[in-house]
Amino acid sequence: MMEVEKVRFDSPLIKMAVQRKLITMDQYEQCRELQKKSKKIGLETTIEDILIKQGYLTKEQFEELQEISSLGEGGDVFGGYRLGKLLGQGGMGKVYEAIHEFTGRKVALKILNAATSRDQTIVARFFQEIRALAKLVHPGIVRLYDAGKAGRRYFFAMELVEGQSLAQYVEKKKLVSEKKAIAIIKNVAEALSFSHSAGIIHRDIKPENILIDETGTPKLTDFGVVMHQDADHMTLTQTGYMVGSVYFASPEQVQGDRDIDGRTDLYSLGATFYYLLTGRMVYNGANAQEVLTQHLVGNFISPRKFNPTVSKRTVGIIRKMMAKNRDKRYQSMDELIRVLEGDSLITLVIRISGVAISAATLFTCGILFERIFHITTFFMK
Repeated sequence: MMEVEKVRFDSPLIKMAVQRKLITMDQYEQCRELQKKSKKIGLETTIEDILIKQGYLTKEQFEELQEISSLGEGGDVFGGYRLGKLLGQGGMGKVYEAIHEFTGRKVALKILNAATSRDQTIVARFFQEIRALAKLVHPGIVRLYDAGKAGRRYFFAMELVEGQSLAQYVEKKKLVSEKKAIAIIKNVAEALSFSHSAGIIHRDIKPENILIDETGTPKLTDFGVVMHQDADHMTLTQTGYMVGSVYFASPEQVQGDRDIDGRTDLYSLGATFYYLLTGRMVYNGANAQEVLTQHLVGNFISPRKFNPTVSKRTVGIIRKMMAKNRDKRYQSMDELIRVLEGDSLITLVIRISGVAISAATLFTCGILFERIFHITTFFMK
């Protein structure tokens, strides 16, 4: 088989497709032959079109290769990072798995789209996320490694979490055990407590923004809509404008309140807790507006209706986390953590008590059998 580096390809995109093992050299050669035959009968077509028509390359894969190629520098190299597979994308930009060319460190590289790089509001929000991550060094928060600008596009490199989002985790598990759910929520609450102590409110807590690594440890990510609670940073949010995700937004976010604090993250974490235990959203509707209205006036339906194994104590915790009046919620992540730790302690006490009762029962039965044995022996004499 020919070495890829020695082959003269029709375009850099085809070379990337082969290097990334999206297509094989045999498939490439087959398509080249088809292109030659088409040309002989007067049909002009590109090698890329033939690869797609033959089913060797999808349109989505081709568009991704085009995007990577358009980033400049060395085709699939951007800002000193060699780009790998696409991890995710949104309105602002895309996130790639990447490797730093000099250090060899694997990262998740977030790159702003060309259009959004010219939008000063979006660029300001992008910088806001960078500043937030730079302040937050915690095992429960994805770590920032690098940030900069290559050509006309901004980027930052962060810790690559080998695993899946909490949304994907729930989708696979269907229902998460109460014990596991409590452990996950407690870990996220600890990360948020650290974030809040640094004056940073996340404002977009949801299963998609919580990553579960290979060890099962949750890590908080996507600080793109954070609010800084210090004099050095001005929030980008205007009064009457909602920031956050529809299914997990707090009532004060829905109303577009400007004085958002840590209790808004607590509400969203409560909605995430509910989702973990039931696989369902707390509130649903025919459209986004209906869902948002439910956050303001909807009745809370106990998760026990969908998962009867959930304890009444945990239902009470979620209900308080999601109180529509934030003054009636837990007033800090630390308060919630103490409650969750108390829940773990109660479980431990019940288990110890169960073991003690079992041991006492066995001891009593042992004494009883011993007496029966002695009486039987006496009469047999």
